[in-house]
Formats: sequence, structure tokens, C-alpha cells
Amino acid sequence: MTELTQRLRQLHAYLEADPANIHLLFELADLYLQFGQAQACEEVLSRLLAEDPGHFGGRSLAGICLMRQNHLDDAIAAFDDLRREGWEEPALFYNLAYALLLQGRYAEAEIYAAKAASQRDILPQAGPLFARALHFQGKVNEAVAACEQALSEHPEWLPMYGLLATLYLDQENFAAAEIVARQVLDVVPKDPDAATVMGMLSISKQDLDVAIPMLDQACTSRPNSSRALMGQGLVSMLQGDLKKAELRVSEALQYMPGHVGSWHVLAWCRILQQQPSAAKEALLEALRLDRNFADTHGGLAIVAIMEGKMGEAQKSVKRALGLNPSSFPGLYAESLIFQAGGHPIQAQAIYGKLMESSVLPDGTSLQQAVARTVALSPFGKDTPAG
Repeated sequence: MTELTQRLRQLHAYLEADPANIHLLFELADLYLQFGQAQACEEVLSRLLAEDPGHFGGRSLAGICLMRQNHLDDAIAAFDDLRREGWEEPALFYNLAYALLLQGRYAEAEIYAAKAASQRDILPQAGPLFARALHFQGKVNEAVAACEQALSEHPEWLPMYGLLATLYLDQENFAAAEIVARQVLDVVPKDPDAATVMGMLSISKQDLDVAIPMLDQACTSRPNSSRALMGQGLVSMLQGDLKKAELRVSEALQYMPGHVGSWHVLAWCRILQQQPSAAKEALLEALRLDRNFADTHGGLAIVAIMEGKMGEAQKSVKRALGLNPSSFPGLYAESLIFQAGGHPIQAQAIYGKLMESSVLPDGTSLQQAVARTVALSPFGKDTPAG
């Protein structure tokens, strides 16, 4: 019998003698929640709140119980009721921020996470939550600063180091990301954030012997990790298994539907499988999210070329290269247009630009180019890390 199970039995025995004891009821409800028994927790809380309707701990626990069952609207309403009554407990702000974060309301989550993080001496875990709220809005530099500040005050808070490695990766500070990720894995070998960072960095180096176990480990520790799933998709792309790559990228998009770059990868999986219509669907999703992203227009140009719509392709290339003269899809589409128009010299010049760029080093394939670009690109906005 575990210590928790033994305590559960004791509490039931004590409550038989004193069924209205608020402290015992609260501990029992909390224990049921630790066991993952939400319904039993709710039943005990109903008894507690019948005895003391204003009990802060019981009402907070009821909100957490709702959140655990993914009843986020109800949980947020419960926490908001407490806040409006004047409660200013750090844990209340933390739980409200967490629920808002799960609902994708990142700007609101930032406000309450900041309030909780201002009392990190009471609630150290508020630091990572605040940094994540910033990260999910694409405020990478601010998130790095928040994370570094929190770690300067609480260097013992190990979960934050994996987040810091992720933030360094999105800040394109690759050397720092690798150093921190390696340090984390030395202490916590299964840390999903650090493993994902090492996996993405290894993809960029085409070192699949490291990337595969790292990303598999990350997905085992955190099955809903959008970034790790994306990494597995990129690995499959590099291995030439485009069907599997498309599947993994589609899974990743379930958790980060607002991430433009992931729609681009899905489109490339389909382009490489000669599926222009399906690729266009993915690119139109990306366009809906951001009409001024050069690579989306470049991808649409490639699709138009595959469909024989050269006039449409030329317009998309013009938009792509107008937004970003170094856009890999834009330049690639332009080279295809020259090639299709019987201009091999101009096409070769464009290919030369691609080969000289940092995006597509000499000799790499399209799969390698896409994988490297995505692995090292900032995920940030609307990209929950799990």
C-alpha cells in the first residue's frame, strides 16, 4: 500500500467520525485529484462547499478539477469569480493564466502569469508559465529575459532550463541552445524540451542518428508536443518517407494550427508527392493566417507551375520576392519558371543563388533544405510547447 493510498483510507475513517470537517474534506478532495479521480474530487468538494460556500481552497480546487477535465470555460469562470471578489493569491493567478493558456488566450494569460510570477518566491513555477505565455505570442526576447531572470532567483528550478534551451533556439542563438540542452539532459535525461531542441539541431546537421532517438524520447515524454511531432515529420521527410512525414506534420498541426511554417511543411510534403491541389489547400491555410509571408506566395507559385498556370505563378513569385528577395520557395519557383520558359542560363543563375544561400547549401536536396529551414526557424507564436 502506498503512502497516498494509506492516507486516503485514513481520511475516510476520520470523516466517518467527523463528516463536516472542512480541513479533512479539502485534503480528501485534493488527494482524489492527485489520483486523477475528478468525479470523486467533485463529490467531496460538493460536501465541503455545502458546509462552507465561500471556502477559497475548495472553490479553487473546483476550478482546477474543471480544468483537468478540459472544461476550460467553466474553470476560467470559477477563477474569475474568485478574482472579482478580491482574492489575490498567486496560485489563483497561476491557475487562471494556465487555463487561459490552454484556451489559446495568450495575451490574457500573460497578464495573470505576470502577477503570479511577481511572487516567484511563493510560486517558483509561475516563472516558466509567464515565459511560455510570452513565447506563445512570439515575444521570444522577452520570454528569454523572463526565463533568465527567474533562473537567477531560482537556479534549482530544473524544468525551466529545458524551456530556456527552446527559447534560445527560437532566438536563433543555436550555440547557447545546444549548451543548455546538453546540460539539462545530463541531469534530466528525459526532459522533453531539451530532447526536442537537440533533435531539431541534429536535423539541421542531418545527423539523424541523434535526431531520431531524441525526438522519439520527447514524444514519449510529451505525446502532444507539436514541435517534437514536427521534428519526426522532418526526419521522415529526410528519409524519403513522405506519407509518414505528412502524417506526423498533420498531427503536429492539431496542436498548433496557427503556426504558418507548419502549413508550409505540410504543403512541401504534398508538393514532393506531386499533389498540387492538396498542397494548395495547406498553403491557403497559411495565407489565411498571414498574407504577408513570402514563403507562402513562393509555395503557391510552385503549385501554380505544377498546374501549368504560369501567369498565376509569375504573380505569386513577384509577391514572394517583393516581400523577401531571399525566399527559398520564391527563388525556386522563379528558377522553375525560367526553366519552363526555355531560359536555361537564367534558371542556372537562380539555382546558383540557391546553392550559395544559407538555406540550401551546395548539394542538398529539397527535403534537406525544407527540413533545415524549419528545424532552425523560430516557432514561437501560437506554438505551445506542451
